[in-house]
Amino acid sequence: MLKKYKFDGYNTVTDLSDLDEEITFVEKGTPCGELLRRYWHPVLLSEELGELPKLIKVLGEELVLFRDKSGQIGLLHKHCAHRGASLEYGIIADCGLICSYHGWQYDIDGTLIKAGSEPCKSPVHKRVKQGAYQTHEQEGIIFAYLGPPEHTPEFPIYDTQLDKTVKKIPFTIETPCNWMQVYENTQDPIHVVHLHARSSGVQFGVASGVDQIIEYDDTPLGMINIQTRQVDGHIWTRTTESILPNGNQTGAIWEEAESEKFFQRTSMLRWMVPLDNTNTKTIGWRYFSKELDPREQGDASSVGVEKIDFIGQTKNERSYEDSQRQPGDYEAQVSQRPIAVHKMENLASSDTGVAKLRNLVRKHVRNLAEGGEIIHPQKNEFGHISTYTQDTVIKAKLNDVDQRKFSRNLIKNVKENSQLSPEMRRKKAEESSREFIKELS
Repeated sequence: MLKKYKFDGYNTVTDLSDLDEEITFVEKGTPCGELLRRYWHPVLLSEELGELPKLIKVLGEELVLFRDKSGQIGLLHKHCAHRGASLEYGIIADCGLICSYHGWQYDIDGTLIKAGSEPCKSPVHKRVKQGAYQTHEQEGIIFAYLGPPEHTPEFPIYDTQLDKTVKKIPFTIETPCNWMQVYENTQDPIHVVHLHARSSGVQFGVASGVDQIIEYDDTPLGMINIQTRQVDGHIWTRTTESILPNGNQTGAIWEEAESEKFFQRTSMLRWMVPLDNTNTKTIGWRYFSKELDPREQGDASSVGVEKIDFIGQTKNERSYEDSQRQPGDYEAQVSQRPIAVHKMENLASSDTGVAKLRNLVRKHVRNLAEGGEIIHPQKNEFGHISTYTQDTVIKAKLNDVDQRKFSRNLIKNVKENSQLSPEMRRKKAEESSREFIKELS
């Protein structure tokens, strides 16, 4: 008997005008834009800033980034305060940048040093100042703070940045869609099973395609998802971390859970920085070490400007037909529309992490809009901010109930010992895990 079909596409709601502006729009003055401006953001790799000024866009603002001859980095509003010519055509000076149109020279903080042919005593020097933002250069990445100067937070240093056992390679990737659909992908662990394993073939480790128990938890920095799998004779518990408002850490790309390890740290620290409402730059460090990649499947030479060493992250790495056969994160994120329409979605239980992350961002957006204070994390006695990304693999065979108990005990330990040194946190995680498995047996 032939199946009877019922088609109803004509009556499907397709209203694209009802956007979730509260957490997707990023211009100056918007609720989300103001929240994002209270944090430091990476804006360019150091290697991209040469001997000429660089026109960039961040949070909807067109800005000019430059390094003057003394080595100082400046980030100025694009249009000269004199007559509006773009400073991307400026002349690098010993101190600051000179507008090529009339010779007005600005220091890195926007101070007018010399107004071209105007007399040195002209009152214009005291009256005019070019818009400028603070910058900070860290291990090959240039960061900027675009918020109110009086609310400038201390530049954050996370524990994984101080790991001397890894090689850190800066990278940057642009994605033509809203920042939120790139960011929330990090709290969608079920997509790894499907997109990166079952739909497209194994793109990461084979073990990533094994069914998992997924839970979520808050941290002092934002949230984590907790993935627990039985992989042959080992239990593997991974935490993937969102560091609000737009930071992320995740575990080893090609983890196979073949041998025991405890509190193994991240394979990358990255930020999803909105260039504007419909374009996002993912920028950060990709980490390499023997522990993270024992089979040496990673390729540090394939990491840098518009490239990274795993499939499906950029537009031009493959043909359109190949991207159809093996779609990756890029295709999934961009194809949701330039700005995903949240009210048109039909979220399910597997979208718990996405909904939780959106709500966390919304909570902080509303707190600031209502006059609340942003509490930035403080460095501990070791000079860093503790983070919560880790992979732990232990030899054991457990049923689903005991797997859940194991992962909860592990994460409780990881959170309770967050103020210890990284070495002690690893030791405590191993001791706690072994003791718990012993008790279960």
